[in-house]
Amino acid sequence: MERRSFIKAAAYTSILSSKISWSQQERKNKYLVLIELKGGNDGLNTVIPYSDKLYYSKRPKINIPPKDVIKINSKIGLHPSLNYFAELYQNNEISIIQNVGYHKPNKSHFASIDIWERASRDIRSNGWLYELFRINNPDRLIDSIVFSGSTGFFKGPKSNYIKINSISSFIKEAKLIDITSTNFNATNENQQYLLDSNRLINKVSTELENKIGQTKWKSMANKTPLDRQLTQVSQLMNANIKIPVFKVSIGGFDTHADQGEVHHELLNELDNAVSSFSKYIKKQGLWDNTIVLTYSEFGRRIAENGNNGTDHGEASCMFCIGGNVKGGVFGGKVDLQSTHKDNLIYKVDFKEVYSTLEKKWFKAKHPTLSNTTIDFI
Repeated sequence: MERRSFIKAAAYTSILSSKISWSQQERKNKYLVLIELKGGNDGLNTVIPYSDKLYYSKRPKINIPPKDVIKINSKIGLHPSLNYFAELYQNNEISIIQNVGYHKPNKSHFASIDIWERASRDIRSNGWLYELFRINNPDRLIDSIVFSGSTGFFKGPKSNYIKINSISSFIKEAKLIDITSTNFNATNENQQYLLDSNRLINKVSTELENKIGQTKWKSMANKTPLDRQLTQVSQLMNANIKIPVFKVSIGGFDTHADQGEVHHELLNELDNAVSSFSKYIKKQGLWDNTIVLTYSEFGRRIAENGNNGTDHGEASCMFCIGGNVKGGVFGGKVDLQSTHKDNLIYKVDFKEVYSTLEKKWFKAKHPTLSNTTIDFI
C-alpha cells in the first residue's frame, strides 16, 4: 500500500473492531443521542429559578427577567429561547435533571469532560460506553458514530467507533482506501490490524452507501452545524442502522464575557435543531426508540463576573428527551443559599444518570456502574 493510503487508513484505525451485523428486522433498535454543550453551559440561565430573589441580586446584568422566562411551574422556568423544550415539557417528553455534578469537581475543560465521559477520574480507565458495550456485547455494527466533540465515552484498547464530519465524506474517503494491496506483511501485527480495519471501513461505507447513499445532503446547506449533525443522525436511524449511540456537539458555552446574546443564540440553535430532529423521527415512528441527552463539562458560578459573563462553576442541569421519558423535574430544588464558593452544590452525581440509562434504557444484564438510578425514564 502507498504511504498516502496507509496514512488514510491509520486515521481510522481507532474505530472499528466488532463483527458487523446488519439486520432487516422491524424497528427494535434503541438509540441514545448525546449532545455535548461544549464549554460549560450556564444551568442557571437555562433552567431559571425566577422566584428566587438571590438569582436576580447575584446577576443584576445577565439575569432573565421574570416576564421573559417560560414558566413551567411556580419556581422555575426555561430560557426564552427554549420554546420547543417547553412544548416537550408540557407533553411529558422531557425530563429536566437539576443539580448534576460530582464530588470535588475539576474546573479544567479538558479534564472535566474526560471525567464525565469516562465516568472516572482515572485517565487510564476506559470510556463508560466502551465498557458497557464490551461487557454486555449487544448485537451492533459499531458502538457509535461521533460527528463532533470529544470521544472519551468510547475510548478503550479496541475502540469501536468512528468520528467523521459527514456520512457522504466518509463514504467518499473510504473508497480511496486500498483493501486489495499485497504489500502488507501478514506477520506484522500493526499492518495486519490496519488491513483488517480497512476491510471493515470498506464494508461499513458500502452498507451506508446502500442504505442512505441517495440522501440529498446538500439540502442541509443552510442549516446550523448542530442541525446538520442531527439530520444525519436521523437518516441513520431511519435506515434502521444498528449503532446504539450517536454523538454530536455544539460549542461556545464558555461564556466568560457578554453572555446574554451568546447564550441566547446557542440555546436557540439547540432548541431549533432538537425540534427538527424530534419532529422528523416522530414521523418515522422512532420517537419511543430514542433518548436525547444533553450534558456539559460543568456549570457556571452563581454570580456574574465583571465582563457580563460567568466563570467556571460546578453543578448544572441536564435534559433527557424522548417518547419514553417520564417528564418532569428531578434532582431537587436549586439552592442559592447553601453554596460552595459561589457554586451550586451538586445533589445528583452524573453517574446516576448513566446508571439509569444502563439499567432502564439499555437494560444491561451486567451494568458497569453501581450508582443508584433516577426515575426519569
